Amino acid sequence: MVVESEEVRHESSEEYDSEEYEDDDEVLDTEHIDVEMEEDDFKTQGKERCKDAFLNFSSDYEDNEADEDNDLVDEDEEGFGSEEEIDDTAGANDLDLGDAVGAGFPIHDPSVKWNKMKPLLGERYESPHQLQQCLTNYAIKSGYNIKFAKCDTVRLTAKCGSKMKSQPCPFRVHASWMTQERSFQIKTLVDEHKCVRNFNISNLLSPRWLARHFLKELIMKPNLKCKEMQSIIRTKFHCGVSWSKAYRTRCRAMTIIDGKLTEHYARVWDYCHELLRSNPGSTVQVGVTVNPDQTTYFHRMYLCFKAIKEGWKIGCRRVIGLDGSFLKGTCKGELLTAIGRDANNQVYPIAWAVVDIENKANWKWFLELLTEDLNLLDGGGFTVISDQHKGLLEATKEVLPNVEHRQCARHIYANFRKTYSGVEFKNMFWAASLSTVESEFLRKMDDIKEVNPNAYEHLIARDPHTWCRAFFRTDVACEAVENGIAECFNAIILDARKKPLLAMFEEIRLYMMDRFYHMLQKAEKWESVVCPAAIKKMNKFGEDLRNWNVNPSGPSIFEARNGLEGYVVNLQSRVCSCRLWDISGIPCVHAQCAILFTGQDPVHFISEWFHVDRFKAIYANNILPVNGRNLWPRTSYIKPLPPLARRMPGRPTLKRKRHATESQDKYSQNKMKVTGKGRTVQCKNCLQRGHNKASCKNPKVTPEPKPKKKMGRPRLDPDISHWTRGGVRGGVRGSRGGARGSRGGRGGNRGGAVGNTGDVVANRGGRGSKRGGRGSKRGGRGSKTSGIEGGGVAEVEGGGVAEVEDDTIPEKYLVHLWKAMQDLKLSGYSTEEIKKSLSLTDSHMKQLNDYNDTIEQVLPMSMEEEYPPQTETQDGAEEIIPETQPESEEEEEGINDTHELPVHLRIVKKRRPSERIVKTKLKKMGCVGTSSNSALELD
Repeated sequence: MVVESEEVRHESSEEYDSEEYEDDDEVLDTEHIDVEMEEDDFKTQGKERCKDAFLNFSSDYEDNEADEDNDLVDEDEEGFGSEEEIDDTAGANDLDLGDAVGAGFPIHDPSVKWNKMKPLLGERYESPHQLQQCLTNYAIKSGYNIKFAKCDTVRLTAKCGSKMKSQPCPFRVHASWMTQERSFQIKTLVDEHKCVRNFNISNLLSPRWLARHFLKELIMKPNLKCKEMQSIIRTKFHCGVSWSKAYRTRCRAMTIIDGKLTEHYARVWDYCHELLRSNPGSTVQVGVTVNPDQTTYFHRMYLCFKAIKEGWKIGCRRVIGLDGSFLKGTCKGELLTAIGRDANNQVYPIAWAVVDIENKANWKWFLELLTEDLNLLDGGGFTVISDQHKGLLEATKEVLPNVEHRQCARHIYANFRKTYSGVEFKNMFWAASLSTVESEFLRKMDDIKEVNPNAYEHLIARDPHTWCRAFFRTDVACEAVENGIAECFNAIILDARKKPLLAMFEEIRLYMMDRFYHMLQKAEKWESVVCPAAIKKMNKFGEDLRNWNVNPSGPSIFEARNGLEGYVVNLQSRVCSCRLWDISGIPCVHAQCAILFTGQDPVHFISEWFHVDRFKAIYANNILPVNGRNLWPRTSYIKPLPPLARRMPGRPTLKRKRHATESQDKYSQNKMKVTGKGRTVQCKNCLQRGHNKASCKNPKVTPEPKPKKKMGRPRLDPDISHWTRGGVRGGVRGSRGGARGSRGGRGGNRGGAVGNTGDVVANRGGRGSKRGGRGSKRGGRGSKTSGIEGGGVAEVEGGGVAEVEDDTIPEKYLVHLWKAMQDLKLSGYSTEEIKKSLSLTDSHMKQLNDYNDTIEQVLPMSMEEEYPPQTETQDGAEEIIPETQPESEEEEEGINDTHELPVHLRIVKKRRPSERIVKTKLKKMGCVGTSSNSALELD
């Protein structure tokens, strides 16, 4: 069981106990901090690590850091690495000092810059770790790799790290512990390298060593990326490191700068007493949680400086924005803030607190402390703006029952947009929210009701008194319907929220102290009696000033009209019937017209809340400086431990999830880029909308297969079984299409059939008809022609016209159709299938059956003798070899003059022929079966 949170509150008027530092206590010496110091060395000097930006971290970096890069240059410039300079112990390279003891040997100076360190024979060190650090610095500077063969508390041996086995490098250092002198001394030194200097020293560049060399960079630029650190290391040390090593280097360096979490929370009481000592009258409260095992954990902390709360009481409008934002560091939590508005309508942070979670209990605790600091009483005469957090709404009703609680209209619209999206709803919502008169608000809501009654009910249920200007108070000079001022402060402290507790509080304090100073300096340059933000807003209100006419009714009462619109303005009472002047404290366009009509300046009618004198009074008293943690008083309170880690569900995130209505990130290169944010996605796993496959928890759903579209041309319609023999004139281009044909290919076929028909007519019509037949053939080469059912008329170029009266197959084609019918019968086709395949009618079948009875007379010779030889292709299809081909047009005409054409086609059954193959053969013979109104058209 967890004991109820134990709260300890400190006021400047209360007495508190503190333990002063004893004379022999070690204090962190900020004047002589060396980058070579290990973490244990920092612990020795006061066991504290301080952030430079807060405590002016170090004169150690006052050494010419710019010269450091110049020290790491080629040996031609500096000469390091040469035999003459490195081996300055000539004649004693292989000297063994044994147990020699003497005061004349040099003592290592750890304050020397790292790139100036060099091991000397007989040099004494405090510990083997100090000697190891010196050798590492020397190896990195010279570019030669070394390895430590032995390194313990009594001896240390270092050799060259080169892997050249053919020519071993003689470099060697050996040192041992001297009991009488209580120091570590180099006994053997061979500092000559015969290997190649290739700067292959990545094993020496450990995260611990690199962290001490990145303190200054990370203090100046806390957001330094690991990629940038890799580039700096390659430039500075001529050696590359991996991204993971750069990341570990950054983490270790930030730990040195900010301190460890246990040290942060252990000194919370010391920090609070230092704040009260330096800023009397401030309010600081710390809450801890005591477990049954008497373990104390940090719970929450509240801070409000005296200068800030006094400035708010003097000059700020009685409007407070409340908001909570999550912390991004190792210890999770929420930062609760109370933000005011100064005379220039800018951010004015009043108080802030860190809690474990944003709930009703913590908000109530925060509001109670804020009420006491600002004398809010029951909230009468004050206004609070917040989001729709349930805990905050309930806590406000309990602590400040009479306060005007406005809800951020942007959050209300974000929820409204989830169901009622679109530009039309957006414009109607904001038109209703920005209405300053109740009658205007009702008209806007009626417009929404006409479009969608459910949308109207949704907004009415959200209590329009909290998000519409028409119902706001008129004594606070604030017309804001959004809580953007609090969101703005959260963006300002974005980087601070990534830091540990005390580092975050210190960064916010420094920001506020610096802001107070610069705001006062800026106000000294203003020449007007009114702050610039108020003048800018007044000019925005009066953009359509020229469209309004003023009708005076008295010395201070006027009527401003624009067409059918009219508003009453009273300059003495400083009110307008549109209520915008009453709510904002800045003259509206109607008031400006009336003021200009009287010859006065509208600036003089701006509320006193926006005057420069009031702005200066707000920032007159600044936050007083605070000592560094090395000078904080020691308190007798139990040191709390960091709060217990609570693992949040899902993947850890640093960025807040932005709504679709919010603008792009300020770092975005193209803010006008159209993105897919806000669209509804469909899951490929369950086929539902609203989530994707990665977050789907539903069982997999297999979609129904879509019907496959058949490839190629559609099949013949079996319902069509008519022949068409009549035709129209076959033009050279074949411009006319079939009666039912939709494709050019079929039109061409029909054109060919018409050509044949014309040819048949030519036999009856005479010589001119023959030329007409050829004209019909040319028409067949076109894409489309048309056919007429039953009897038709074929017009030819020769002027011959013949009428077709019967519906019979020409005798010269009977043999070909009969052969095709026989082949289909042999392939297993039934009579009905043959009729459909060849588009034959009953009369045609009767004619073919009669022809079958007289087939011996029609074919005087056997089929095998008359048919020419044939070959078979690889795929099994027949290849037709014509016996003779007409060599000229006259020869072709001679062939057409006869009724009995020679047989050009032999069909040998190798397999069951398809309908397409049979029709192809018939087409080559001059007989084509189609699926149009005509069952067979002859070419």
